[in-house]
Amino acid sequence: MKHNEQASNFYQDWPNAQPSDIIRYVEANATRGNPKSVLKAMDEFWSFYPTYNLGKIKQQILRDVEAECKPIKLIEFGTFLGYSAIATMDESKENGTLEDPEFLLVCVEAEPLHAEVAVALLEYAGFDESKVKVITGSANASIPEVKRLLKGQVADQVFMDHCKPCLKPDLVSLEEAGMIQKGTVVVADNVIYPGAPDFLAYLDTNGYTTELKEAPFEYDRSVWDKSWTKKDDAVSVSVKL
Repeated sequence: MKHNEQASNFYQDWPNAQPSDIIRYVEANATRGNPKSVLKAMDEFWSFYPTYNLGKIKQQILRDVEAECKPIKLIEFGTFLGYSAIATMDESKENGTLEDPEFLLVCVEAEPLHAEVAVALLEYAGFDESKVKVITGSANASIPEVKRLLKGQVADQVFMDHCKPCLKPDLVSLEEAGMIQKGTVVVADNVIYPGAPDFLAYLDTNGYTTELKEAPFEYDRSVWDKSWTKKDDAVSVSVKL
């Protein structure tokens, strides 16, 4: 009964009618300039409103990759409300790469209202546009702008968390634009569920070494759909050979 009362109070106090509603919750429950507290508040908000957020487990996979590879030029496709971008920036702050004058994370988000929230939450977490830029548009159509922002340099890391049928063609487009070369790390989410078999097959036959990092599918719909069962998923971590 207590849990039901708590949930009822939460929904009343913190509605989720539009993407920007999460900003008010973050500002009330996280410390400005503290990325970890912002991520924690976003996790709390989404525990009541499940959605396609990266989540704690997959966040750690992404952070581990970045901690090992220490990328300076980064691309993110599918920024949503900024969760993974904040985690990436926080990790870069911890491992020291953020201080590199050449460091830049370029994020692409298709939905303008989502992009606006991502910019606001990145700023609240303490990261400004000199180090992270959010552009609005489809991933594929945005590649020329991404290349311009990165000054034509090869990406050290690409994180792909947008539409799953887009993973393969958008990777090919990045290759054709010269943004991926030997040593580039390509990380992709939801390659098992909902799944991206053509993307994984392409990686296997086009000069990448790939490891699947198992993690549960992050969208736990059981909060509102009692028939929902948890799904197994994985994050792919690939390196161009």
